[in-house]
Amino acid sequence: MRPLSWIPVLVVTSAHLVALGSGAPGPAAWTQVLLMPALAVVLLVLPADDRGPAWPWALGALAGSWVGDSLPRIMPEDWQFLSMVGGFAVAQVLWIIAFTRVDRGRPPAAWTLLLVVVAIALLSVTVPHAGILAPAVVVYGLLLLAVAYLAAGHGLVGGLGGALFILSDGLIALGAFRPEMVDWAGRDLVVMATYVAAQALFVTVILLTRSPDRTARHVTR
Repeated sequence: MRPLSWIPVLVVTSAHLVALGSGAPGPAAWTQVLLMPALAVVLLVLPADDRGPAWPWALGALAGSWVGDSLPRIMPEDWQFLSMVGGFAVAQVLWIIAFTRVDRGRPPAAWTLLLVVVAIALLSVTVPHAGILAPAVVVYGLLLLAVAYLAAGHGLVGGLGGALFILSDGLIALGAFRPEMVDWAGRDLVVMATYVAAQALFVTVILLTRSPDRTARHVTR
């Protein structure tokens, strides 16, 4: 892991959260577009022979998330939410593939049960209000659940990333379909802080698992 490669992530994330907190929509918009490219740098600086089997899928997941962050800004208003969900859905599929490309354990049964309960609760309060988007909301919810479950198989780092991802996307879904439930100051700040933290933790999982024989090499030294 190269600590210096995280500096762009810290700088862009700090600038974005400050812009959100201070009510500066312009800087908040363009810094959001830079969030995923900054995280991609962390993966791109890895030597080619040390990237591991999950690397391209993780990079693709960040690209999908970047589309979800960026495409709605150039789409007609009626298509903005769907384009955001579409980009993030592609990202979720790619994270699922990435997390299955390296060895993983099985999350605790209690954690799995909690994920299922939270997913059911979110779907039960959003789907009835989603109209024609209800099928898309269900599919996306199942993808999100799968990502959180598989991430948790990589230990505390992945489990925390999955939990933060569910929190972030859950707040987005409630804001879209049940805005009265999340009508409080600072919601957008929490959404973005947990979103970036989740993605950063997922990237960390990839860094920690990128070379399946790393443990063996350390043991034999």
